[in-house]
Amino acid sequence: MSTNTNDKPAASAPAAAPPVAEKIRTENHIHGITLADDYGWLREKSNPEVARYLEAENAYAEAVMKPTEELQKKLYDEIVSHIKETDVNVPFKQGDYFYNSRWEKGRQYPIYDRRKGTLDAPEQITLDVNELAQGQPFMALGTMDVSDDGNLLAYSTDNTGFRQYTLFVRDLRTGKDSTAIGEKVGSVAWANDNQTLFYTVEEDKTKRQYRLYRHKLGGAPGKDDLIYEEPDERFNIGVEKTRSGKYLVLEIGSHTTSEARYLD
Repeated sequence: MSTNTNDKPAASAPAAAPPVAEKIRTENHIHGITLADDYGWLREKSNPEVARYLEAENAYAEAVMKPTEELQKKLYDEIVSHIKETDVNVPFKQGDYFYNSRWEKGRQYPIYDRRKGTLDAPEQITLDVNELAQGQPFMALGTMDVSDDGNLLAYSTDNTGFRQYTLFVRDLRTGKDSTAIGEKVGSVAWANDNQTLFYTVEEDKTKRQYRLYRHKLGGAPGKDDLIYEEPDERFNIGVEKTRSGKYLVLEIGSHTTSEARYLD
């Protein structure tokens, strides 16, 4: 058996090199101690260099994991096979309607619906999160609250993945949505006139809910009344209505203490 000494093994493709984030020193001075952070700049969401670095990390991860693509699909299919993709929650009654939510096979997000009077009544879809997600890079539903007369739905969504929710109102008689009412919204509660909406918003630095606003439907954007502001950074706030429907409650709490204030 002859051997060709000129034959050489084929060279393997060079391994992908992991991206290296630039070090930019920043300092925080707390209680007389200096805390250095070389990567604090990666928190700057609007910085295009942050996006470029994250894209490079994603490309590196994809290159490294490429040989496992077939295994990934096999594992994914096996996990999905154990999930009940078509599922329905137990309906609950609120006002004149029975409210419910469900998942359908092949669709990623829930569908919310209601039936008037009885469970045998025709279905009305109040919110299909799959439709909200179309054309969006991300979609998450925050809060949902129906007005007492059943005509209006206040809901909030996050389409960035930063857990910062934008508040809208949908007229359930027409299916038409309002323009954005508030940004970085947490909790929401309707007043009993079915025209006034209370909501809390997030503080930029601490990301805690700290302000309570009152919005009158049809009011000018950005002109809502500020009802309460919590200055203490240890406390978060939230608003809700009592089960009797007689009061709105503002909850104010830290890790060790809390209080509640109420409004007729």
